[in-house]
Amino acid sequence: MPVSLSTREDINLDTVFRVAWKKDTVEIGEKALQRIAECRASFLRLIESDPPPVIYGVTTAMGELASRKLELDERDRHARIKAFAAATSFGDPLPDRVVRAIVLARLTNFIEGNAATTPRIALAVAAMLDGEPMPAVPASGQGGAGEILALYPLFAELSTRFDLEVKERGSLINGSPCAAALVADAALAARRRIRMAHQVFALSIEAFRAPLEHYDAALDTLWGDEHEAAALQGLREFLVGAGDGRRNYQAPVSYRIVPRVLGQAHRALSSAERAANVS
Repeated sequence: MPVSLSTREDINLDTVFRVAWKKDTVEIGEKALQRIAECRASFLRLIESDPPPVIYGVTTAMGELASRKLELDERDRHARIKAFAAATSFGDPLPDRVVRAIVLARLTNFIEGNAATTPRIALAVAAMLDGEPMPAVPASGQGGAGEILALYPLFAELSTRFDLEVKERGSLINGSPCAAALVADAALAARRRIRMAHQVFALSIEAFRAPLEHYDAALDTLWGDEHEAAALQGLREFLVGAGDGRRNYQAPVSYRIVPRVLGQAHRALSSAERAANVS
């Protein structure tokens, strides 16, 4: 079943897992498309006002020419530029799931009209997730401003299908969907790796016959840290039914600090999940 997108809140870690990792498709709801069109019309009225506002890359040129205002006819010519020369990153490509996550993150800027792009571009970007092979996006050489060197090769082929209009190109290559996608991917992977770490440490604790008091439920409250409490609970989950004959003296420090170390991992995961959900 396709993932239906109506607002940016519809794009979260669960959505990224479905679309990027499980390769579900997406569809943009009718209300979202209407909102995109309305915001687009509002933006066009804004830039046609007199005097026009200064909007980089729309009413002005870009780069070293950013101080030069564009006349109305120049704006259209400027919008149609396809700067493929900027797609010059290199190295091994990002994994397919990461590229899919970048495309999904790009839609976050679209579906509430914030990017002032057109419905046709939003639909074209969503269609990239329909199952066809994703464009190769190199993982190295991203030394340019923002994420342009990654986003140009990602959306280069798409842009060849249109005579681009004002703001359409900028809506594809500006912003930080790569960072949002990468932190989401890292968070999803970390969830599974932390669980595996709990299993490995619990197995070691059992093999060493470390006293279970080091992981007692009373510590959840005594330590006063939600992430260390999560680590303790995760360890106890895999220590249910632990054998008798345990050491009657404390285990080495390396065993006693396991919940503290895992707590730091939980803290890092929590930060990554929050960043992914608000990016």
